Order: sequence, then structure tokens, then C-alpha cells
Amino acid sequence: MTDLGKFLAETTASGPIPGVSLATLRGGARGPEYYFGVRGAHDRSGVDARTVFEAASLTKPIVAFIALQLAEERLLNLHQPLFDICGEYVPGDLRSRQITAFHVLTHTSGLPNIVCDEAPLRTYFNPGERFSYGSSAFAWLQRAMEIVGRRSLETMARERVFEPLGMLRSSLEWQEHFSKNYAQGHEWEGEPVSKRRVQTAQASWSLLTTASDYIGFVQHVLAGRGLTVASYDQWFMPRVNTRQGDDAEDLHGENPPDHNVAWGLGWGLEPFQNCFFHWGNNPGFRAFVLANRVTKDAIVWFANSARGLRLVHTVVPAVVTGEHPSVQWLRIGHL
Repeated sequence: MTDLGKFLAETTASGPIPGVSLATLRGGARGPEYYFGVRGAHDRSGVDARTVFEAASLTKPIVAFIALQLAEERLLNLHQPLFDICGEYVPGDLRSRQITAFHVLTHTSGLPNIVCDEAPLRTYFNPGERFSYGSSAFAWLQRAMEIVGRRSLETMARERVFEPLGMLRSSLEWQEHFSKNYAQGHEWEGEPVSKRRVQTAQASWSLLTTASDYIGFVQHVLAGRGLTVASYDQWFMPRVNTRQGDDAEDLHGENPPDHNVAWGLGWGLEPFQNCFFHWGNNPGFRAFVLANRVTKDAIVWFANSARGLRLVHTVVPAVVTGEHPSVQWLRIGHL
């Protein structure tokens, strides 16, 4: 069994990953938490339980949780076109008017992951046709959720998740009190990344949090709290298989399905392992969460380095045993 404390101390001391915040669940109960390394080039103080990291796409499961609550309250119809709720998102693209919250949460919207010259904002296939990881669609879902919920996304997250779960160091927007203890990102060769202080919540990537806070959310999820049994089951039902290849985005359907990895409503799934997962990738930051719904073991970590996902090969087997096809699917390299 790997000594996680020793491994993380050595890894952060040797330089490739400046700082790590990692938390665990064992059988659904809080397990050991680990904090090693430094906050960044801006602050050589040690990472501790209160150090705030960028969670990147680990934002999406929290947004999905809120969306399911809104659906239970009959405020949001997951199968109603978003166009009907909040108007056009992709000008002139008639096919986009079919996109629903269900399509966004399952990454079957047909919209690109990140809008750029190589992938301008348009639909690349009929909504619901297949999987292609698409973060850009979450902005449209956010707009719809804010209209039907009559609250900003940050307010809904605070009222429905952060405050009830005691996630006191979490927000979708920069809070000034974070300035005393936050992590700064670093790229592959250690170059520091300028700190973003997001003023308006972004449903796909803007969560700021700690490992201790986020594992509390995962504990809540594993206990089946906050949703009806029916909604909970819907959350984790495999809806579509991901695609093989070097990128989770597959706009042109060039890759065959990966039958070992699927997507539910906001979570990646390992159906044969009874596990759910998500990864995060912001400039200079990496994050990963994985949990087993049967054993209720779980792990989450945040790293202030573009190399941070590479911890997976050592830290996951030490907490959530068994084969994990999500690691192969994401093509995560070694340290």
C-alpha cells in the first residue's frame, strides 16, 4: 500500500508539482486529508486545509446537482429546448434550437468544448446523436437555470450546496477573503500563470474550493442526499458512451465508442466498476475526483500544476481500488 503522505511530500519537494490538496472517503466516512507543497510563486507558504484551488470542470457536477433539484421542483424541464426558455445562443444555427439541459449534461449537445478558430460556435452534429465533451454549452444551461430559478448561479450554489454542506471555502466567484490563502497555477515547466479573479460565475469551470470542501460534496452525493431516489438514479444512469481517442472532444465522430466509460447527467461513469468521476483542467491547475458507489470510497485532489493529473497512477489505487478505465480514456501520462 502506497504511503500517500510520503509520496506527496516527495513529489511536491522535487518540483514537478508545487502544491497538492487531497482528501479521501473510506466507506462513506471522512478519511485522511493531505496538504503538501507551496501555494505558488506568489506565496511560498505551505498548502493547508484552507488553501483555495481552481477546480475547473469539477464545477459541472455541482451545476448538475442544482439542475436536478430545479427539475424536481418543476422549474426546469430537462427535455425542453433551452431556446424555449432563454432564447437563441448560436445565431443562425437552427439545429441548436433542439438542445436541452439533458443534452448539455450528457455532452451530447453537438457544441464544441472551447470556442476557437478551429472550432467556432455551432452545432457539429444533431443534438443527442453521440458524445463529444462540450463545455461551451454550459453557458446556455446556466442562462436557463438562472431564469427559471430566479437567482444567479452563484446564489443558487450558495443556498443549495455551499451553505447546507458547510463548504465555507467554496464559491463560483472570487471572494476577497480568498486572497489570504490561495493557490497559483503553474504550467508544464513551472511557469506561473496569472491569477484570474472571476467576478461572475461560469457553470463549466469557475469553482474555487478546497479538497476538504469538495469531498464533503462527494460524501453528500454518495449518501444520496439532496435529491429524491428517482432523481439520484437518473443522475447516475449511463446515457451515452464516450469516444475513444486522444481527446474527450470528438466533434466529427472520428473515433469509435468506448464501451467502458459512459456519461450520466453531469458525471463521467465507469459502469462496470460502479464508479463516477470527473477531471478538471484550467491553465496551470488540474483536478480529479473518483468515487465508488458501492464501497463509498472516494478521492479528490487539486494541484497547482499542469502535471497534476499524473498523480492518478499512484494516489487512486491507494484509495479506490480496482481497474479504472477513465484513467486510460483520459490518456493520463506518468510523472
